[in-house]
Amino acid sequence: MNKLIIIDGNSLLFRAFYATSFNGPESIMRTSFNQPTNAIFAFGNMILKILSKLEKDNGLFVGFDSDSLTFRKEEFASYKANRKPCPEELKSQFPLSRDFLTSLSIPHFELHGVEADDICGTLAKAASKEGIKVEIYTSDRDYLQLIDNNISIDLPIKGLSELENINEANIFEKFGFYPLQTIDYKGLRGDSSDNLPGIPGIGEVTAKKLLGEYSSFDSIINAAKNGKIKGKTGQKIIEGEALGRECLKLATIKLDVPLPFKLEDLVYKGYEYSKAKSFTSKYELRQLEAKLSSSNYGKKERKPLEVEIVSKTNSIEITNSFGFALDMEQGDYFNKSPLGIAIFTKGKSLYVPFEIFIKDKLLLNYFEDESIKKTTYDLKRTLVVFSKYNIKLKGEIFDAMLACYVLDSSIASSPESSFDYFGIALEEDKLDLLSTYHHLSSSSIAKASFEIKEKAISLLRQNEQWDLYEKIEMPLTKVLAKMEIEGFPLDKEELEKYGKEFADKENKEKEELFKIAGHEFNPASPKQVSTILFDELKLKSDKGKGTSSDILLSLTSQSDFPSHLLQYRKYAKLLGTYVDGFIPYIKEDEKVHTIFNQALTSTGRLSSSNPNLQNISGKDEEGLKVKSCFHYNETKTKILSLDYSQIELRVLASLSNCKPYIDIFSTSRDIHSETARKVFNLKEDEPVSHSYRKKAKAINFAIIYGTTPYGLSEQIGSTPAEAADLIKSFYVHYKDIATY
Repeated sequence: MNKLIIIDGNSLLFRAFYATSFNGPESIMRTSFNQPTNAIFAFGNMILKILSKLEKDNGLFVGFDSDSLTFRKEEFASYKANRKPCPEELKSQFPLSRDFLTSLSIPHFELHGVEADDICGTLAKAASKEGIKVEIYTSDRDYLQLIDNNISIDLPIKGLSELENINEANIFEKFGFYPLQTIDYKGLRGDSSDNLPGIPGIGEVTAKKLLGEYSSFDSIINAAKNGKIKGKTGQKIIEGEALGRECLKLATIKLDVPLPFKLEDLVYKGYEYSKAKSFTSKYELRQLEAKLSSSNYGKKERKPLEVEIVSKTNSIEITNSFGFALDMEQGDYFNKSPLGIAIFTKGKSLYVPFEIFIKDKLLLNYFEDESIKKTTYDLKRTLVVFSKYNIKLKGEIFDAMLACYVLDSSIASSPESSFDYFGIALEEDKLDLLSTYHHLSSSSIAKASFEIKEKAISLLRQNEQWDLYEKIEMPLTKVLAKMEIEGFPLDKEELEKYGKEFADKENKEKEELFKIAGHEFNPASPKQVSTILFDELKLKSDKGKGTSSDILLSLTSQSDFPSHLLQYRKYAKLLGTYVDGFIPYIKEDEKVHTIFNQALTSTGRLSSSNPNLQNISGKDEEGLKVKSCFHYNETKTKILSLDYSQIELRVLASLSNCKPYIDIFSTSRDIHSETARKVFNLKEDEPVSHSYRKKAKAINFAIIYGTTPYGLSEQIGSTPAEAADLIKSFYVHYKDIATY
């Protein structure tokens, strides 16, 4: 074994559950027989992602906590006492996680009275002693103490999809202490997640400072007793020594747990497809099933992709279908040049430099032949780039990027994430100073796009998503390509005129700020602004000493300074974002060619970039002035701004078949006022205030877009607990939406 992957099953299963249950138990993923599966789905995605990257002779192991009382709980009654009881919806998924691992033939283990970190720690150190590289997947920072020259920790930093590898080289930079100081830090500072108090009065900054000076807990205690650490800090350390030592002991991972297996037993040999499929079918995990490989992971080494670089024209013969990928310089594809075309046909990977491609009449004919089926990744980008060279792309085309996006809109819009959905790892280009081509990565994308096509189509049909892909996303991508090619005419002179106006107003606001402050300063510096607000002007705030808009608004009754600062920021943003931000994007045709991101947001909303044309405010005079700069010179050609009325809510009413929701729309009543009556328990004839309606509107859209209670609380000015209660009330009154 040359590498061992260790997974803390409890840690990641808990994280998987809470990452997918942000709208409460009513909204979590369940089977038709009401078995919760949200945690096992997210957990399973991570496991399959790890499997897809395993190589021959790699080991794999998952450790779990036992249900029994641990020695830490016996020694320290309040250990983890602050944690909420495990939700029933999660508790029922722990047995499923073990069954899932068994179906994949992944070794897993738990031991009576022992926590997962002790099992995993013992195993990790045993492997490290044998010179085996170890990666531990966990969200528990106690594991940092295990790091050595062979052991690193993968910590989730966003849900379960983004991980950060912590190792000997970067742990101090990230956390301010070294691996062996982890337990010393917890002895001093404690750990709120485990309800370990540490030494009372010793905070994060002090703990790290002391460790930097004295290295260890024992040295710090001795320094305090010898009078080297003086004052209140020294006194706190002496008085809190016993409690600190107890916390240090509890935070220390045991490295002597008896394990009933040998390291060589953990070499992963793959799984039987039928067993894994049986599990995913039983629990209706269709998206997980799509990622299963009929050829077992880990049984064979992945062969490096062999790519033939084509050096002459008219030398390629293509069958009735092929996959291709456009190789581009990184960045805005309106300003970058195509490097080449990667083609996958007849089981071979070919790379054609673009200067050869545009001269190859035979090859161009294949692209324009309507009888030949084509598969690619990001059709829109290809259509836009091809249009510059008058290259036509005809026939049936499958876009792997859009297919993956429709299957799971939470997938990041990158080839790596898209193909990872199907358990395919892409090749990476090695640095080669003699070549500017990305022939390996682009050829890998072309091959993967071609290979997933039939499986993706089958899954789209099975999930009843084929119409969404074929009738909405695919036609839309062609429309968006035409919009990008056409561009938006932007009057540079008019925009610069307004820019001068905004700059004058910005300077006036700055002068007012200097006058009130009594001196010059940098209005863009939060630190300097905070000093003026709270130290010099002595303004009082119950929201802290921040400089965010909501805090500034709350201070306007005490001084004119916050109002002028808000105005200054408005004009600075207008200049930076819209005037100085837009002008560099105006091309020779006097237009800006924004890029519409069709497969980016998890909600399905379009976004635009380079530049972003969607966030120009239409609610104030200045925003309307910026918008007025977009116009055609011909008097008969107009740009229209059109919007559906509450279209998302109407679609939700239809899809969920929620009778109360449908009734409100069908009788032309105001959906937000009616929701306010329900969630705020207002009487039928009671007028709905503007405040209640505004909050109800936020709730209606929060449901659609998966806003967390915390996010909703920020919008409506409540506590997260109050926001959670409002979401629950919504589901009580609109039960069909909760079920949907």
